[in-house]
Amino acid sequence: MEDNTKRFYNATAREVADRWYPNSALMPTIREFLSFLPPNPRVLDLGCGPGHESMRLRLAGARVLGLDFSEECIKVARSRCPQCHFEIADFRELDMRFGQFDGVFAAGSLIHIPHDGLGAVMDRMARVLRSYGCILVIVRDGEGVRESWPVVDGKKTHRVTYLYRHDDLASASKDLIPCGELELDDSLSNQGWRAHLFRVTATSTAM
Repeated sequence: MEDNTKRFYNATAREVADRWYPNSALMPTIREFLSFLPPNPRVLDLGCGPGHESMRLRLAGARVLGLDFSEECIKVARSRCPQCHFEIADFRELDMRFGQFDGVFAAGSLIHIPHDGLGAVMDRMARVLRSYGCILVIVRDGEGVRESWPVVDGKKTHRVTYLYRHDDLASASKDLIPCGELELDDSLSNQGWRAHLFRVTATSTAM
């Protein structure tokens, strides 16, 4: 992820929070995801932004750790959702320092990972899961990249996000088994977003 990505999220953290904390479009998907996990699961919100879905994960019954490399996002998350725990971290370097989880929730975070780096991130997610753990990955469906030029801090910034098909995700890590798609609200699916569920393999071991 480039410096432009962090600058974008630092600059827009409060705007994103204002827009998404009241928007419960992902709540049915979150509840379905948690139905695959044990009661009161420990869940990692990977690339949590300002914590809006961490808040919903908690409301649905999870104990949540949110990670993001945007300092401003974590500042907003801690203020808006003090019931969850948040840490500043680059999830490309995810390891066992935060312990193990029953589930990993990655909504709109892997779109910032270049195609040649996807496998390494998926492997890291698998290794922090307990033996029965699941991952939900929400990405925009397609091939290649999407480019935009948003104005950040008064300057036009080149922003790149990466599109992924199901097969790209399914083949990225030998430690994860694809388990199909979960339903998304029309407001998201009509924009090309897809929710892919994976279960960790029995042979996957923690780092």
